[in-house]
Amino acid sequence: MKKYLAIFGLAALIGCAADTSATDNEEDEQPSEQELEEQLREDAVPVEFASVNAGEVEAGEKIFIQGAVSAEEPSEEGTELTVTTKEESGYGTYAVENDEDGAEVMVEDVVEVYGTYQGTDEEGTPVIEEAIIEIVK
Repeated sequence: MKKYLAIFGLAALIGCAADTSATDNEEDEQPSEQELEEQLREDAVPVEFASVNAGEVEAGEKIFIQGAVSAEEPSEEGTELTVTTKEESGYGTYAVENDEDGAEVMVEDVVEVYGTYQGTDEEGTPVIEEAIIEIVK
């Protein structure tokens, strides 16, 4: 009887150890913030405002724009930036959610924005979320 209890106890300990190592491996497999940012930069495609406005870009697509910050306003997630782009067909305006703490983006800064297109807001302005914002000048 003692042998069976010892074998059962040993099997239970081995099972617990296996569960713990499986959890550790799952945590190790999560990509880092830097890897996620690099992936977004690789996947993002440059877009023109005219094509976004014409509905040629679907919600959820990863996009890239470059323009000047023309306005800044607090939002629930952080700050909403209005980025104005100059393109062949004229000017385009995008609403960009900036939820990065400590991002020192100011009005008139020229920025590159990599993010996910979310459709348009109530005013019809294209919205970019989950954005990486880099100051160019």
